[in-house]
Amino acid sequence: MKNKERLLFVMLAGVVTLWGLNVVMVKYLTMFPPMYVAAIRMTIAGVFLAPILLQYRKSLRIGWANWLLAAGVGATSIALHQITLATGVQYTSAGNASLILGLNPLATALLAMVLLGEGMSWRKAWGIAIGFAGVLIVVISQHGGIHVNGWGDAIMFFSMLMYVAGGLLIRKLSLRGVPVLLITVLSQWFGVLFLWIAALMVQPASYYIGLDVTPFQWLVILTSAVLSTAVGSVGWNYGIRQLGASRTAVFLNGMPLASLLFAALFLGEQLLLVHLLALLMIVGGVYLGSRSQLKPNSAPGVVPSDITTKA
Repeated sequence: MKNKERLLFVMLAGVVTLWGLNVVMVKYLTMFPPMYVAAIRMTIAGVFLAPILLQYRKSLRIGWANWLLAAGVGATSIALHQITLATGVQYTSAGNASLILGLNPLATALLAMVLLGEGMSWRKAWGIAIGFAGVLIVVISQHGGIHVNGWGDAIMFFSMLMYVAGGLLIRKLSLRGVPVLLITVLSQWFGVLFLWIAALMVQPASYYIGLDVTPFQWLVILTSAVLSTAVGSVGWNYGIRQLGASRTAVFLNGMPLASLLFAALFLGEQLLLVHLLALLMIVGGVYLGSRSQLKPNSAPGVVPSDITTKA
């Protein structure tokens, strides 16, 4: 293995570890209103991503149709995803949340079949069934059935679907020749706009300004926004360009595991055998489902929507 490739592997492992930790950080911040947590995190991330626009300043004339698609990405995979993520973790554990978010690639394959008419092989269908069964086992084992106490898991499931919906729009934009990093920045700022509109509809600006945030809480917010969202997005897209889509996608399987371990370490959540069983089922399901859609020599420039960025 070349030194450059080894460094890329370390970088990608670090990115998915940060994404796993991000769920725990958002769970820690549940003492604040979900709208505030989502809006302030995404605004900070947007500021750090903004310099990328300089690189693509000659590519901003993408046409109104593509601008609307970018706004759609911002509304779904940024605004709605972040609001429901910050809300969902208030009512469920970070471990459960991470397992549900781990269904992203499988849900993408399922919705791509329904909405885009993509093919569905038996291998992919089995992968989807196994992955979803793993999450269902966790939800039912902890709640004794799907009832009011399981609303947090239901909200997280919707959060995951919103991210997937944005991913399908990203796929459409990338096929139209819009660079993925440019899509990332544009959708980020559309998402920030929508988040603050929603936040100010719930509470006036004076309410958010008056919130008492400790230095440590600011550190958590900054770590989540800058390292997980901004740096993580750039690092992930760089990895895809260098290694190709299929090799990079393998690292996604580490995100739920990282979340489970960090939740047990920092939040004192119990790491149960049922979590490990669900993790194995989700990883196995993603492996089965992705093998049929990602070729071994996927071109670095071709970026499937389910492995672009994680907010």
